[in-house]
Amino acid sequence: MTLKTVGNRIGFVVKHHHQQAADLALRLAEFVLSQGKEAKVRQVYFADESRPMVARLLKTPGIPKAKVKVVPKARLVDHCDLIVVLGGDGTFLSIARLMKNRSVPVLGVNMGQLGFLTEIKKSEAVYTLGAILEGEKPEISTRSLLEVTVKRKGKVVFQGPVVNDAVISKGAIARIIGIQVCINGKDVTRIRADGVIVSTPTGSTAYSLAAGGPILEPSLPALVITAICPHSLTQRPLVISDDATVEMCLQHRPGHVLLTLDGQDVVDLKEGDLVSIRKYKKHDLKIVSSPDRDYFGLLREKLKFGHRD
Repeated sequence: MTLKTVGNRIGFVVKHHHQQAADLALRLAEFVLSQGKEAKVRQVYFADESRPMVARLLKTPGIPKAKVKVVPKARLVDHCDLIVVLGGDGTFLSIARLMKNRSVPVLGVNMGQLGFLTEIKKSEAVYTLGAILEGEKPEISTRSLLEVTVKRKGKVVFQGPVVNDAVISKGAIARIIGIQVCINGKDVTRIRADGVIVSTPTGSTAYSLAAGGPILEPSLPALVITAICPHSLTQRPLVISDDATVEMCLQHRPGHVLLTLDGQDVVDLKEGDLVSIRKYKKHDLKIVSSPDRDYFGLLREKLKFGHRD
């Protein structure tokens, strides 16, 4: 996949109030625009939250102002063929979850500490982007998404894509909640716990792992259902095919109960609400991977997988 197939419109998403991320974004944007004639880069786009940073860029001598655009973050996916994210996994998720109608390759530059989704190191950013501009085929990892639908009395009150996980959890002072779980219309179990996580393989190393769930290799066509602090020790994590549809009905709500999507969107659930989860059918998420490490290398590097003192 070269820039010709990726496209010639490059977008930037930068972590809020992170000076290093802003500085590197400006450096990368200048680099892209300086390569514009050879690589035929038509336009550089920034999310509207980056206006002050863009003002700095436009003051740089030699920058073609007509090639720098600011658009609403929700529309960035519509305008770009490659998006560079500078931040942590939260910043990455904020743009990945906007890909409802179109999937654009995302190059995540890790400006934080863990960075499972933002695989590219700061020191690799210019080289990796430059290689794409020069026509080198980048490593693209495709990741399945979830489509989460909430119905209340038969009416849809929320619907959208999820990258990592959908979590039903009790409020801070609520007691154990009760959730009926069905798969493909068949009764599976009634979970009494602090909550339930339904995760993609990508999200298996996030909240699900902390709750005792398994690590799933990202290419597996699977979902994992993990109870959070279950009342019964027999309630173990369950791995199922991603062709399945998971339905969870909130049957017992002794207090405040929330549905959280990728730790970012929140729906206040009522007793009797039905949460339906299935694989997102329109497209997968495309991540530009680091050329110097594979998934298992990331596990060793980020989680110290198999590390011995």
